[in-house]
Amino acid sequence: MILILLSIILALSLVQYIRFQRKMSFAKNLPTVQPCYPVVGNGLMFLGKSGEERFNNLSGVLKNSAKLFKLWLGVYPFICTSDPGMAQKIFTNPNCMEKPFIYDFFKLEYGLFAAHYNVWKKQRKLLNLTFNQKILNGFVPIFDRCAQNLVQTLAALPEGKSINITDYMNRCTLEMVCATTIGSDLNKNPGVNKLMTLIIGVFNLVSARILNIPLYWERIYRLTKDYRKEVLMRTEGYSYANQILQDAVDRRSKQVARTESDETDDDGYRRPQIFVDQLLELHEGNKLEDIEVNDNVYTIIVAGSDTSGTELGYAALMLALYPDIQEKVHREIVEIFPLEDPVNFKPESLKQLEYTEMFIKECLRLYPVVPNLMREANAEFELDGMKVPKGTYFLVSIYNMHRKKEVWGPNADKFDPENFSPDRCKERHPFAFLPFSGGNRNCIGSRYAMISMKIILVHLLRSFTLSTKMKSEDLRFYFDGMLRSINKPQVILERRTFASLCVN
Repeated sequence: MILILLSIILALSLVQYIRFQRKMSFAKNLPTVQPCYPVVGNGLMFLGKSGEERFNNLSGVLKNSAKLFKLWLGVYPFICTSDPGMAQKIFTNPNCMEKPFIYDFFKLEYGLFAAHYNVWKKQRKLLNLTFNQKILNGFVPIFDRCAQNLVQTLAALPEGKSINITDYMNRCTLEMVCATTIGSDLNKNPGVNKLMTLIIGVFNLVSARILNIPLYWERIYRLTKDYRKEVLMRTEGYSYANQILQDAVDRRSKQVARTESDETDDDGYRRPQIFVDQLLELHEGNKLEDIEVNDNVYTIIVAGSDTSGTELGYAALMLALYPDIQEKVHREIVEIFPLEDPVNFKPESLKQLEYTEMFIKECLRLYPVVPNLMREANAEFELDGMKVPKGTYFLVSIYNMHRKKEVWGPNADKFDPENFSPDRCKERHPFAFLPFSGGNRNCIGSRYAMISMKIILVHLLRSFTLSTKMKSEDLRFYFDGMLRSINKPQVILERRTFASLCVN
């Protein structure tokens, strides 16, 4: 029986391989990653490898100097690039806005992250308003409170002890996203924390599937223990999520009408409009279906917390590794937010944190949260003199593009916030830096992330000096949908003078 099944799979794979070979004839002159074999393609460089080996092998082949080249994941061909010019042509073309079949593995096809083009187009138009600047300004007091809670937690730890800082950052960003997304206090609703753990667990399983090519076929995947584990985690996660959403519906139904004066606080901020309330409002207006509300809540919880928390872990390590840079960031922070005064965040004061923003961008350059992005042609279009047919898959290596010496100079691998000084930026290709993707299908929460990260760094550096026993080369990564390190960032915190003034 097994032999018959394998024979059927091999026959179907061969048919699919021949079909794609014919379809890719337009790209016959593009170089192909080697070694490449019929049916399995470049899959042998990932088969049976560890997560670290998979990451190194994939990032290694994606360093290809050609502007465009082919990578075969089994019978599925991808046109790859790490060239900013090609990335711009791909991301900005209206005929290349679809997400490939691999995103279907996440089973969030009605959320912005993995939605197919027609669903995404409708949702993005509706949800753009939920991330406008006024609403983001309204979130600032929440970000401030959560950052203060982080500082208090860190201050209670034994001084001089090396800690996995990412865990604390993830807790802080999850607290932020729960308050701004679903109106839930993480400290009072442990179910939210459990939901986050389950969602990340599912994402890890899906990421492992992406380079395990035989598991692309659903019938084969269903025979694995990973599938059974995923089903259990999704079932448990949905039960938590449904309760959280029901709580939001109940809270919303009890709200009384607000007057216009109720919408603004004493500091002139627009009171936070919780994301789930906006989704429910669209649902009540028959503009979103139930599954669209659910999938977008799941998506925003992970995209708004795990990504920022992971990036802040790398940022904390960079501060610890480079004391001179840490001092420059700290000096700017205390100049704008003096230690003798309570912190009072305003949009204009956050904009004044210019060097701090340069520092964050450099962290995002060398450690982009999403190292690779994929697209699919939703209609025929022309690219570099080739007529690309509908259904062609693209892979853009953000990780390699951000380290490209032709773009960033001979010291591209060196951590240097001055890469984002005005003088250096003005001559650089606009698509050379894509931590939040590019074009119309970029990350809807990029400004949310930058504001929240700035506020966390302000409180962190007003309170502590960071050091570490790690070296930058100790960061080793494994393949995942996000850039995750095997060796978690370890830092040592030392309380600064006037640390008691760091918490209002």
